Amino acid sequence: MIKKTHTQGSPIFKKFKELDREQPCDIVHFFKRHEVAFKELDFNEQNHLLAAYGDALFMLGRYRPYLKVADCLIELSILQNVRFIQGEDIYRKSLYQKGLAYFYLHDYRAASHIARELIKISPGHGAYRNLLRRCMIRERPPYVLRLIRSGAAIYFFCVLLVVIEFVFVARFHEEYQPYIEYFRIGAFGVGLLALIGGESIHHWVIRKKIKQHIRKAKQAKKRK
Repeated sequence: MIKKTHTQGSPIFKKFKELDREQPCDIVHFFKRHEVAFKELDFNEQNHLLAAYGDALFMLGRYRPYLKVADCLIELSILQNVRFIQGEDIYRKSLYQKGLAYFYLHDYRAASHIARELIKISPGHGAYRNLLRRCMIRERPPYVLRLIRSGAAIYFFCVLLVVIEFVFVARFHEEYQPYIEYFRIGAFGVGLLALIGGESIHHWVIRKKIKQHIRKAKQAKKRK
């Protein structure tokens, strides 16, 4: 059940407190049903209901509508100086979930930007660092993409060589079969090296950049 934070409240808020937070569909339907009366609620009641509605949208994977709610909660935190709702830092939570929403919507650039801002706030937070890492993994630079594509192309070329070797060379030019086999094995090794090397370099660069960003964030906090 929703944690009770008021001994008294409006009839709508009393009904809201009876909802089960583990049933996000109920919270979304409740909010939609009382959306017109929402603006007439007490300021604190609005905050609690809006935060619960945002959590419910996020849990249901409705990320685009959640982004609008997250912006409202972030604005609420900044302009109205509302730091905590039900014991949670609403600014950090909303910003982090906004980053995750962008990630699930495949907008890795926006998610990466938010992750960097969160790390500036809390450099040692593992979840923020992990979000940035996941974004950077999917934002492969052009040189990594070229290596991976080259490796994949070489692999398919090796498959073609196998077909040529057994269909044509083995039947009509058996004396060339060992050379074809050596060439195929060598080409396969080069392709595999390009695939593994491209990903390995990419992950190594990511770790290096994240460490640099965290170090700069820690230094910036020390100077404050």
